[in-house]
Amino acid sequence: MKFGDCGYDLSIRRMEKGRSEPKVTVILPTFARADGLLQLSIESVLSQSYGDFELIIVDDGSRDGTADVLNEYHSADTRVVIHSYKYNSGLPALRVNQAALHGRGKYIAYQFDDDLWTEDSLKARMAWLERQSVPSVVYGSCDAYRATEEGEVFQRVLGQEFNYALLLQGNYIANNSVIHHAALFEKHGMYDPHVVARRYSDYDLWLRFGRTAQFQWIDATCSVVRSNMENSLGRDIRADFTRTSKYLQIDRDRKLSPSNIAHYDLISAESWRNRFSDGEIREYYREEALPFVSKFNDYCTSTEMAVAASGAMQHRRVLVSKPDYSTSVDVTIRNFERLEGQRGFTSTFVRERDIPSFDTSDTDIAILYRTVGLAEKLVTGTERKGISCAYLMDDNMLRFHEVGPEHSSIAPGTPAYRGIVAQITASDAVIGYSDQIIDDFKTYNPHAIRLNTNIQRRYVEPRSYKRSGKLRIAIFSNKFRAPVISKIWPGLQRIASKYRDSVEFHFWGVDPGDFPALKCDVHFRPFTHSYERYMDELSSTYFDLSLTPLEGETRADQSKSPIKLLESVAAGAISVMSDVPPYSSLPDTVCVKVRNRPDDWADAIEGLLTLEAEQRDEILERARAFVEGAYTAEVQYYDLYGALAATGLHAHLKNKAILYAFHEAALGGATLHLLRHAALAASFGFRVVGLVRWDGKFGPEFARRWREAVKNAPLLEENWPHGANSIDDSKARSLHATDTEVAQRIGERLGDLNVGLVHFATWQPTMTALGSVLGVPVVASVHQYYEGANTRAFAHAIHCSSSTHGEQWKKASGVPVRRIVCPVDRVFFSLFEDREARNFAMQGPLQIVVSGTLQPRKNQLAAIKAALLLRKAGHDVTVHVIGYDDLRPDYAKECRDYVVEQGLEDHVILHGFVSDPERFYARCDLLLISALDESMPQTMLQAMASGLAVVSPSVGGVSELIKHRYSGLIAKNTSPEELAQSVKEFIGYSTARRGEMLRAAYRTISILGRSSYVRAELMDLYASAFKRWAPTSVDVATEASGLRQDMLPDRFEPAVASTIARLHSEVEAQHFSRPLRLARAVTLRSSEVWSTVSPVFASLELFNRRHFGRARRDELRLSESLSDLSYREYTVHFALPSLSAIHLGVVPLVPTSVGFIGIEIVSSKDKILGSTTRSLAGLESDIPARFSLNAPISDLQAGWRLRVFVREANVPVTIYEVVRPAVLHGAPKRFPFAKFE
Repeated sequence: MKFGDCGYDLSIRRMEKGRSEPKVTVILPTFARADGLLQLSIESVLSQSYGDFELIIVDDGSRDGTADVLNEYHSADTRVVIHSYKYNSGLPALRVNQAALHGRGKYIAYQFDDDLWTEDSLKARMAWLERQSVPSVVYGSCDAYRATEEGEVFQRVLGQEFNYALLLQGNYIANNSVIHHAALFEKHGMYDPHVVARRYSDYDLWLRFGRTAQFQWIDATCSVVRSNMENSLGRDIRADFTRTSKYLQIDRDRKLSPSNIAHYDLISAESWRNRFSDGEIREYYREEALPFVSKFNDYCTSTEMAVAASGAMQHRRVLVSKPDYSTSVDVTIRNFERLEGQRGFTSTFVRERDIPSFDTSDTDIAILYRTVGLAEKLVTGTERKGISCAYLMDDNMLRFHEVGPEHSSIAPGTPAYRGIVAQITASDAVIGYSDQIIDDFKTYNPHAIRLNTNIQRRYVEPRSYKRSGKLRIAIFSNKFRAPVISKIWPGLQRIASKYRDSVEFHFWGVDPGDFPALKCDVHFRPFTHSYERYMDELSSTYFDLSLTPLEGETRADQSKSPIKLLESVAAGAISVMSDVPPYSSLPDTVCVKVRNRPDDWADAIEGLLTLEAEQRDEILERARAFVEGAYTAEVQYYDLYGALAATGLHAHLKNKAILYAFHEAALGGATLHLLRHAALAASFGFRVVGLVRWDGKFGPEFARRWREAVKNAPLLEENWPHGANSIDDSKARSLHATDTEVAQRIGERLGDLNVGLVHFATWQPTMTALGSVLGVPVVASVHQYYEGANTRAFAHAIHCSSSTHGEQWKKASGVPVRRIVCPVDRVFFSLFEDREARNFAMQGPLQIVVSGTLQPRKNQLAAIKAALLLRKAGHDVTVHVIGYDDLRPDYAKECRDYVVEQGLEDHVILHGFVSDPERFYARCDLLLISALDESMPQTMLQAMASGLAVVSPSVGGVSELIKHRYSGLIAKNTSPEELAQSVKEFIGYSTARRGEMLRAAYRTISILGRSSYVRAELMDLYASAFKRWAPTSVDVATEASGLRQDMLPDRFEPAVASTIARLHSEVEAQHFSRPLRLARAVTLRSSEVWSTVSPVFASLELFNRRHFGRARRDELRLSESLSDLSYREYTVHFALPSLSAIHLGVVPLVPTSVGFIGIEIVSSKDKILGSTTRSLAGLESDIPARFSLNAPISDLQAGWRLRVFVREANVPVTIYEVVRPAVLHGAPKRFPFAKFE
């Protein structure tokens, strides 16, 4: 979104008559301040003792009556100039700059809609400034007040002698106390209107001016400012000191000059990369840019909206390899990569034969695009080096041999076919573009991801075709369709003969000279291998009909995509297609489907030729809208990005499952949210497992929903403690021993299901413990924040549906929390199209839906009372209350009794739980939320997608998405009176005003609520969980690969050495702490490797019980290699009256006769009290090693230290450690697995 994009809706009103150019241009931006503050601010300017100025008041799209206020001042004073914008930009600096570009004064001054000037403010400052011969800045003192619930409180006086060094330490210049020469903009640029600079754009400007310009302080009170006001940037935008400090030091003067600023990007952070890390930039996009665009998107292009969240996700570097380049690479990959503002991935194409010469060290993902040979090394050989691999087919390579003998080289049994199968089997994921391809993929690899073909939106946007002359019939094809074209050719000859003077045929790609002559005009254009040129030519001409014949008898044919429909729309042509897969599944309303018989093709073409032009246009428009809504690259961007992220996740999980743990079976918001996550993961080929609390009442319906969502994936029912405090259920409880015991029981039951990641909803300490028991990453979906528990690092990755609550979870957990709203089902989005088609007109009395479990927190009684107030005011309304009504029967009874008492039985209908809420969204006009608290109401998201108006108090995350009077209405509070008042305001809107509001809400939810976007976020979230779970895994791999070969016996092959080193590292030892997981990790290698390495790993449980006489309650893990350390030191926090020997579990990873291991006992004052060593020769991994001191040590005080060291060893040597993880990551508490004698 560029500066120059944000002014097309400007309307200027200026009294020109009799006005000379003023000396001073005063700029006053305003938004929604028609409550009296704006009037006071304007009057403080107009009443100045210095009068030679123009006052440009910039209304940034207010909808609260501001226009009426401004009209009065404009009519009364010729100095007042009104700049009115239809849309709210949310960027005051943008509006100030736009006004300054229209200003006529030599000097610029600033005022704001909640601030004041003193009577002589301009006079005092201009007295100094007018005497200056060079561009300068003058500023005065300012009284600063802060708004509180008790009223305005004086804070301090802003202003002091100018000192640039002090200014660098903090701002002491009030914005509305400044006047400066307009010429300074030319040298240092204007206000920075970037999203990141919103809070500090004035301070930033002073810093830039202050580098060369003269500043003068006037020691007089010139202005009054108020902070913490409603709709003020200082209150609504969170400060980030680090981000701001770095940003303010980026050189931007030239970009912000009046001549260049039109091209200035208001959102992008791509120019920051020399100063910000990739992580910091992603954080900016997630925390500032994406929330901003979600609410302020009127000036965004559709493409910018489509990729708005891409910068917030991990950037992925993709290698695309194909035997030879073809235009299909442009379609499948580069259509997405070239979208304006796309930041999620970059790709590099390399021919398959050139892969050995390509350095893949900086590659994240390899797309093997129908490769057959050398690419196999990327998935099965040493070249893989941690690269995630996906095998991609948009044509069915497994079935090409069915088409004809020309493809016999890749028939089953050939080396090429075996190579294809090997690559498919070994890839982390497989990506296909038809159901047939996906089914064939699953024979060899279950990690199948279904995508669709695409076209960029610019090629299918509505355009004027200027049709004239003969009707133009086109065939876009290559020679492979020649046989079926020959079959239908007599039908084309019939049309050519009968309509020779009114039709002409155009062949693009296939040569008509290969067929009998047609008796009409025929044109031919050879196939072009430049996709962009092809599409530009296609979309710059037009055709009336496009013919797409296909045999459809082989599975290879049936595996094709409907890309010809997309190209036909780009060319302005109605598609006539063979009635075979894949075309037979297209809607009948968007194309004409015929059997492959000449007369049938001739009849279909003739039927279209004889239609009126308007009738053909209607068919084309239906096809165009269908393609735009389902097949554009913009619509599918997150499908592709999600597929890339899923490939990486499959590489982490291998064949392990994702466990989804539900806190309850009742279908409340959190349960439905997690259920949709499970369905989204399953749709990308992940194996999923469900875990839910046993519930005799709600369990059966939940089980049905689970089976339906994830195609009968396993579901376990269990019991475990709730996360709520037993005394006060409004608070959370901390993790305790029972959680671990229950988690161990559940973990044993899950053993055969091979879980690799746990994702649970709401605060559930038992599930945190379960992740630790299973030794896997943990992801949490938390929504409302509850105090009371120690929530430090309870999961490796966390998401919350609301940024408001998410920020609290972030502070409490110390883990980044990202906002991911619940995905909205497609059926709700389809309802919007129907509403828009009837221009959002209401049909009869206002229908209101109130959704949610009947309970005091949801406050439905207030909504019912609001309905009564509306009816008393003469408004015919009907309220439909849907949601569980048997969880709080007392409150449900209170609501029913009130309805009866007030005689509202025909106007307030309590439906109870409904399994198909979409039918209410289809027939209602407005959603009324009356809750006292919320996270991010799913019912609101569904309403925004459906085209229902939203009325709600500002609770939870509601105001994160709903902008008052723009995309919904925010009631002042939850009282029946205020709810009714907001509904009455909506009733009073014109149809056009309602439509504008509903479209704005739809745009917002189209960014955040689409399943494809949520699925991509989910894949990226899971990847971050793995990264946080093993934060040093990359470094460990590097260290392992660089391990000195002379440390390992020659008899160990490289694979064995690598495996030992990997398992030996501290991080991997944590991951594979249990014998079963050790076995799984190592048995992924060959049996020879396992037979060599397996004796190293004794049964830890047996070791524990046999030698130490107690059951293990904490994690038992291998330490890092002591061979590479000076020593490993442990602090002992208890006293010992006497110590004569220590037993340690010493583990050389391979037997050795070289080297020795020793211990030192060190006092808390660093005095060595005793030591001893013993040889590594003959040590047995399943028997503790005894270290006897030369003499007993007496009276060891708490805080003494044990040091363990290894010297002269030629193999890695570790010891067993007891690890008690206070959290799931970070620095766990470690202690040697020791017995003191």
